[in-house]
Amino acid sequence: MNRKQRRANSKTQPAPPPGVGDMFARAVQCHREGRLEEAEQLYRRVLPADPRHADSLHRLGVILYQRGQFAPAEDMLRQAIAHNARAGVYHAHLGLALEAVGRLEEAVASCRAAIALEPNLPDLHNNLGVLLLRLGRLEEAAGCYRSAIALNPGLPEAHNNLGSTLLALGRPREAETCFQRALQIDPGQAGTFAELALTLSAQGGHAAAMEAIARSLALKETPENRIAFVQCVRELRLDQDAAALRPLLLRALCEGWDRPDDLALVSADLIKHDAAPLTENRLLQALLCRTPNLDLELEQRLAMARRALLQTALDAAENDVDTSLDFYSALAQQCFINEYVFYADDEECKQARALRDLLAAALQSGAAIHACRIAAVAAYFPLSSVPLSGRLLDMSWPAAIEAIVTRQIREPQDEQRLRAAIPQLTKIADSVSRLVQAQYEENPYPRWVQAGSAGAPEDLVMHLRRKFPFAVLESPAARDSTDILVAGCGTGRNAIETAQRFAGARTLAVDLSLASLAHAARKSRDMPQIEYAQADLLELGTLDRRFDLIEAVGVLHHLADPFAGWRVLLSLLKPKGFMMLGLYSAAARRNLEGLRASISGGSHEATAEAVRLVRHALMDAKNSAHAGVEQHPDFFTISTCRDMLFHVQEQCVTLADIKAFLHDHGLKLLGFAIGDAELAAYRRRFPGDPGARDLDLWQEFENDNPDTFSGMYQFWLQKAL
Repeated sequence: MNRKQRRANSKTQPAPPPGVGDMFARAVQCHREGRLEEAEQLYRRVLPADPRHADSLHRLGVILYQRGQFAPAEDMLRQAIAHNARAGVYHAHLGLALEAVGRLEEAVASCRAAIALEPNLPDLHNNLGVLLLRLGRLEEAAGCYRSAIALNPGLPEAHNNLGSTLLALGRPREAETCFQRALQIDPGQAGTFAELALTLSAQGGHAAAMEAIARSLALKETPENRIAFVQCVRELRLDQDAAALRPLLLRALCEGWDRPDDLALVSADLIKHDAAPLTENRLLQALLCRTPNLDLELEQRLAMARRALLQTALDAAENDVDTSLDFYSALAQQCFINEYVFYADDEECKQARALRDLLAAALQSGAAIHACRIAAVAAYFPLSSVPLSGRLLDMSWPAAIEAIVTRQIREPQDEQRLRAAIPQLTKIADSVSRLVQAQYEENPYPRWVQAGSAGAPEDLVMHLRRKFPFAVLESPAARDSTDILVAGCGTGRNAIETAQRFAGARTLAVDLSLASLAHAARKSRDMPQIEYAQADLLELGTLDRRFDLIEAVGVLHHLADPFAGWRVLLSLLKPKGFMMLGLYSAAARRNLEGLRASISGGSHEATAEAVRLVRHALMDAKNSAHAGVEQHPDFFTISTCRDMLFHVQEQCVTLADIKAFLHDHGLKLLGFAIGDAELAAYRRRFPGDPGARDLDLWQEFENDNPDTFSGMYQFWLQKAL
């Protein structure tokens, strides 16, 4: 506030009663020292003596805001402004209170009022930029940050925020410069190093990205920079050992920084270049217990290790000491996770069956059982399939064997109990739905151990504005909760991550397969906000519920008519509601049709043994027309490989199909959920579409890069009415 304004205010504010000034001064001192209760009491004693004491009203509002009491804080701050509308800080703090309850447009108005009164305060411009960024008004936000920097070039927050905004605008090189400048000013910003790392990774600068994320983690570990580490490292491929990376990868796996499968390939690279034996590799053990291996060379080494374990177990004497029991346990858990996908010849299978019979006989007779024999049997067959295996639950075992018993006996028993309590929401009458149901009852898809980290819960609309800043979102009606439908939830990982991601989420997750739902229910028993039910998507039109968000990833293309299913889901979406869909790309799966034809021509039935045989043939094939399929992540477990090569029903679509459906139903495409590198490549080719929402241009891009959507098209949309 300038001197002229202070003189004007002094004419309109009456002098306080005697003693009020001293009391207010003591209150301010307590407030500065963090003694909020004393400060509040003193401010409240000022007001009876001087009800128009704007500073006391303002500071009471600040205390209430600090306590999270936003509605009372707003009331106090508005009273302060009523008595002194010329104090810019009052308007600024009112903006913070309004922002806290999601009233962003009002918060922007308050912040602009503060700037009009105090135009030379850089923090106010920076704060306004933050609000505008949350509203998706990126260019305006960038202008505010530039204004803050012009007033104070040494304000690192403004440089960092400008970098984040430019990155969202598809200008990574300019963003990189901003992050670097912020770190020159203040090199202690862990969050800025993390954003710099993601920016470098998206541009292909993986080595520099790893250096930046390591700096971030060394300064201060947060959920955000742990997730950023996984995002950076998942694209990294190593042709030599990188010892400095190993401890971070090990921690990321063991502590669940994000989905462990995102760490599978880079971990495999490190493991293959490690001179130590597999039996002593802690990173390998952590990987095997948490996610399917996704590397062919490592699979072959593991299959050899399993054969060696089998021989060790057959030869084991009662007094032998198992020095590699932790590795044996991890290997057995891996085999259970991948559903025994490793190929074994007839002799190996015969020996494995003989060992299983020995274990069954020992359980029958009560004879001593060597620990490594349990691990070896569990590496070839689920322990629950061994007669009398329940007796293992009552015996004392080393921790390594106890982990196998829990995974292969206790947890499946839990799932059987949970399965019985899952309600049936609709009938399952459609013939194709019944075929798909049978497949997933036999092979729940996918088997997983650990979900990803969702970070702090977000408001759904704010999340989408941040994710798709170029899209103009229609704001739905105000609500206290977010009603979510996950249609075709499978074994529940997406449903769990979605329920954790959004504030106030109430999630209904449905699937055809009770086996899949039971797995999901076991993994989320501490999440009462998720409700599971058996249902056919095609019958959900009878449901007397409507949803703010419907997620259907990987389910519509298993219907006879994917678009019929899409229409059913649309009928359940609230006006201005959102959808996240996943559909197979015809271009990306162009080679699978011929491969499936050759498989069916060989009269292979969709059994686990058929999957093993087909995989073995593909891995041995030289110059095969289908080379490359064995590199796909779905190649590495029975259920995912069956899903890819033997599915009873699959319909691929094109971008033109999606565009036509969006047009016919008045739906607004918000954008694709796609990797940063792919998005950056698209923007470089089509700079005139920074929002990356032009499906005709995406079709051009996919024509030249047909593996872009090798997983599937995953995209967000909004319903207008």
